[in-house]
Amino acid sequence: MKNKTGLIDVTHMISEITWSGSQDEIARKLELRFLYPLHDHYTPKVYPNIGEQLLLYDDKNVELFQGRVFYNERLGEQGTIQITAYDDAIRLAKSKGTYNFKGKTAEAITQIVCNDLGVEIGQLASTGIPQKMLCNGVGLYEIIQKVYEGASRQNKKKYSIEMRQGRLCVDEVGKEVVTTPISSDTNILESSYSENAEDVINRVKIYDEQDQYLGVVEDKELIELVGISQDVYTKEQDKQAGTVASNMLRGIGQSIEITTLGNVEYRSKKLVKIEESLCYVVSDSHRWNGEQYRTSIRTEVVIK
Repeated sequence: MKNKTGLIDVTHMISEITWSGSQDEIARKLELRFLYPLHDHYTPKVYPNIGEQLLLYDDKNVELFQGRVFYNERLGEQGTIQITAYDDAIRLAKSKGTYNFKGKTAEAITQIVCNDLGVEIGQLASTGIPQKMLCNGVGLYEIIQKVYEGASRQNKKKYSIEMRQGRLCVDEVGKEVVTTPISSDTNILESSYSENAEDVINRVKIYDEQDQYLGVVEDKELIELVGISQDVYTKEQDKQAGTVASNMLRGIGQSIEITTLGNVEYRSKKLVKIEESLCYVVSDSHRWNGEQYRTSIRTEVVIK
């Protein structure tokens, strides 16, 4: 923990740690249960105040989390304090801005938005694709997300946004796979598999800016299987309409939920190999309780 007096090692005062994140949650979260025995005058007491910094390291002293306390609650009778901290992406989530971007790439727009808020920049995936975007009171994280999604519609690459060591980073998903695979022979404790057609999009109709119909892309086999689930796309300047519309098609989702022996590598927005399947981690939760460390993840099977 870091406060006005400097860094304090509070590991011995913590009875439970939960470190989590997901593709739907902008900031990673750290939840701690601190020991705070009111009637034990010999035990040192530390109270993490709002705004104070918390850091989490692995057993090799590599920083996993850097964030600030947003919530604390003292449970007097239990002799504990509940703490919730978020990384700096929470500021991008809670802030809005107005911009008119023309001919700027996703990486350039991200740099502008972060500079305006004082958020430090780390490595940003290069797209080289100029975009046009008018933002009026739009969330800053949403802006970054949308411009990278705009690039993704053209180059079919997937991007992940996260804070690392206090800096905002954007990575291209798929360049690296988590080094430690998951299998029933080594580290799986519980698992389940499911299929879901609720988010299927199997037809996209293309229109111009005057709402004139230009064409359609569709997945005929999937239409025959579940019926038509349709979206529409208005052609944008300097974008290949057919490519963008094709990238909007969405098939049947395949999901695997797993609890494993604890491993900090298994985090949302990463690729991991489960048995013979390559999977994208949608959400993760890491829990340390005494000597026990478990990781729970939900993944989507990557279809290539």
